[in-house]
Amino acid sequence: MLGKNGVTSTTALLQRLRKNNAGNTFAMAAAAMFPIVGLVGGGVDIGRAYMAKARLQLACDAGALAARRNMTQDTMTAADIAEANKYFSFNFPEGSFDSTDFDETVVDSDGNVISANVSEFVDGASPRTVVGNARTTIQTTLMKIFGYQHMVIAADCSSRLDVGNVDVMMVLDVTGSMRSGVSGGGTRLAALQESVEAFYDILGPGGGSSGEQIRYGFVPYSSAVNVGSILYNANPAWLAGGTGTAGDDIWSYQSRRPVYEVTETTTTGGISTVVTYETIQFTRGGQCRNNFSLNNATRYRREGDNSNRWWYPSPSGNPVVSGNTTITYSHESWGGDRKSDDGRYRTCVREVSTETDTTTTTTNVYETYDGTIPGAVFKRWDYRKLQHDVSAYVNSIDPSNPAAQRPTETGVQMDRWDGCIEERTTDNTIVTATTTIPAGALDLDIDLLPTDAASRWGPFWRDVMYDRSSSTNGWEISKSGDSAICPPASRKLASYTAYDEGSSDDLQSYIDGLQAQGFTNHAIGMIWGARLLSDDGLFAAENSSAPNGFSIGRHIVFMTDGSMTIRTSNYDSYGLATQDDRIAAVNASNSELESRQAQRFQLMCRAARAKGWTIWVVQFGVTTVTSNMENCASSADHATPASNRADMISAFSNIAQKIGGLRLDE
Repeated sequence: MLGKNGVTSTTALLQRLRKNNAGNTFAMAAAAMFPIVGLVGGGVDIGRAYMAKARLQLACDAGALAARRNMTQDTMTAADIAEANKYFSFNFPEGSFDSTDFDETVVDSDGNVISANVSEFVDGASPRTVVGNARTTIQTTLMKIFGYQHMVIAADCSSRLDVGNVDVMMVLDVTGSMRSGVSGGGTRLAALQESVEAFYDILGPGGGSSGEQIRYGFVPYSSAVNVGSILYNANPAWLAGGTGTAGDDIWSYQSRRPVYEVTETTTTGGISTVVTYETIQFTRGGQCRNNFSLNNATRYRREGDNSNRWWYPSPSGNPVVSGNTTITYSHESWGGDRKSDDGRYRTCVREVSTETDTTTTTTNVYETYDGTIPGAVFKRWDYRKLQHDVSAYVNSIDPSNPAAQRPTETGVQMDRWDGCIEERTTDNTIVTATTTIPAGALDLDIDLLPTDAASRWGPFWRDVMYDRSSSTNGWEISKSGDSAICPPASRKLASYTAYDEGSSDDLQSYIDGLQAQGFTNHAIGMIWGARLLSDDGLFAAENSSAPNGFSIGRHIVFMTDGSMTIRTSNYDSYGLATQDDRIAAVNASNSELESRQAQRFQLMCRAARAKGWTIWVVQFGVTTVTSNMENCASSADHATPASNRADMISAFSNIAQKIGGLRLDE
């Protein structure tokens, strides 16, 4: 405590300092240092905190997106959480910006909690939503002078898959090469089945909070497609044989018909009878009755001659048969005028009945196709292009209807349509240089409704097809191996509430039931993928709008494991190339048919893209997508190679994520 003298001396000092300005600047600068340090230090530390918080937010968002991208169920698994933490740690390693660890609790000198650090990712309130939360502290620099040791930074994040209305048509190669094995076990087909499941698990069934509609359609293809049930159930008149009109129930096939032989016998005429009389004179009575009337040797005497004489008939006997004439003799009379006194000379008369058979039999042998004629016997087969009434065969696709009858040499055989179709009228002038679809190629018109014979589809009927390419006599089209194969039935767009087998929709059962068999025609797969997806064609009423009134994103996912494989001897959706000229001349080679169908495939890809649809291509068994496949996709980024099972599943999963549109919640 200062005394009076001290106070006086201090006052005097201050007064002298006030009067003397020398050296004041240094003192004032020293006094101003504290607020300056506070301003600068606060700016530095706040800037560091801002940068740290931005980085922390980025890490949180990355983790939430990664977890949602990895999710295949309504809730996160340990693997999903690990994926989130991996992305979080990569973007904000512990210790960044002198931050404290996320498992620490930071307290002040008095033991008060400053921050309970945390880094976690959990399920959100809505299914398939990820919520993240991160909190930590960073060490201050200059602000420590003023007693501020830590600054708290925090970030919250949430992600969801924002789908909207989506129609996805999967065009899937199920040809024979899909039976091939893959590294790690299983087949290519099994890998495809797993990939479709992964796709569904990510994109989901739809019907979220915004009422979005997600529908899936499937076109398994080989060298043919199976859409018969879809067309028949929609409108039987779209098919030849489904109209109920005789003229519209005909479809032509390279076929055969049985030829029968019939023998006809015609008889004319009958029995003609002539009666005459013969006499012998001077014959004794016994000789007349017993011999002459029976046409046997007869002894007699001539008038004026009493000696015995003999009459010998030739031939003798009664009756006499000669060729088709029968002569019967019988006694008529004996007597007459006496010619002498002894009374021995009289006349013997016999009746001669001559019966002649004038019957004429004519035999006529002819051939017929009608085996119901009495006496018809199978003779041979007649091989040629024939018209068949297909009404019974088409209607047999409904199991409540009877099977169709197919003629055989011994009667009939019962056939039931399995649903594969032959394409409608096309144009065989399309070559590799063709860039526009000709007007006559009705098969490449996505939206044309069938109204006549040219625009309708016919049933694919393997059992009536016969190849006669090198012989006038045909042989049956092979129905084993990869020839003349009808793939599994297609499915038009529909919503599925669950993927699991046993659900009301049973999607898994359908996918697991796919079989690999047949040759490869990408064009026929793309044609029907586009037809079933279109909102302007056959199913415009079903495809043009969604229940919530919003627009629909349309996608084709085209998966194949190989190049075009066409065989001239194979019966496919365009008939039999060795006799039918629907794609090229009948003498075209396999490679010519393949190149033409490859161009048709490209024309269909362009037509689909022109409608604003997105085409995704996954090519299995390659490390680089071929140009034919890449040119079909919406862009090079939409074409993905898959060299193994894991690549295939990843490709389908990535497509589902991109279709869905992964979003951060605000």
